[in-house]
Amino acid sequence: MKIIHLSDPHIYTDKIHGIDPVDRFKKALNHILDNHHDADFFAITGDITDLGDKKSYQLFKQIINETKLPEQLKPQLIIGNHDDREEFKINFPLVETDENGFIQYFFDREDKRFIFIDTNLKNTHAGHYCTKRQEWLSNTLHQTPKEKDIYIFMHHNPLALVKDESDGIGLQQKKEFKEILLNNKNIKHIFFGHQHITSSGSYGGITFSSPRSTWSPLIPNFSNEYRLGTANTDANYNIAIIRSDAMIIHSEDFLKTEVNWFK
Repeated sequence: MKIIHLSDPHIYTDKIHGIDPVDRFKKALNHILDNHHDADFFAITGDITDLGDKKSYQLFKQIINETKLPEQLKPQLIIGNHDDREEFKINFPLVETDENGFIQYFFDREDKRFIFIDTNLKNTHAGHYCTKRQEWLSNTLHQTPKEKDIYIFMHHNPLALVKDESDGIGLQQKKEFKEILLNNKNIKHIFFGHQHITSSGSYGGITFSSPRSTWSPLIPNFSNEYRLGTANTDANYNIAIIRSDAMIIHSEDFLKTEVNWFK
């Protein structure tokens, strides 16, 4: 199985910090169309727009429609801290919600369950996962057949990516979230975005990965002082290859499109 994982396009009608998010998003989609049209599905893990406004969501939809992606690559969506839940639901009425109106849903493919969760809280960049959302996830995990492997998609990083005390904008309910995950032995991987940096590792024995933003990658400062900075780093998206014996994550730096193939 091949999965495309893209995050943080930050669609907006103008340049942001001198970079055109629309131009870069279009280049990413065209790269996907040219190189990965055979993928099984495509997930975008939040910060779809920069301001969460109607005009930007409409522009996002227009770009997706004009790219003419194969039906199986019409993206699965969740929201991030730059999105607006209510405006999102108006513009994407077919995206499922849970019984409390949060953008949370799942689907099954073969022997796998893919779960998408909502870590948005209005007026903060930090991630929040309230009791109601925790209950939905716990119930969904509990009701998943034992033979299915589970993969989780979310916007905010569930663990600090540098030091615990240095990350104020990741998921705030880290302890509660981890306890829910560790009660299920079938969770294989967590996909997230938010920090605009490429990361991978293991979290309570569960592997994770995140791509950079297609708009503006960031550089972390690996010290006690938490800082992020911009640099001339390539934007990217990730490709996940799931096999019966392994899982591989590839980073696609889509702005460099000329390849000199060895003969």
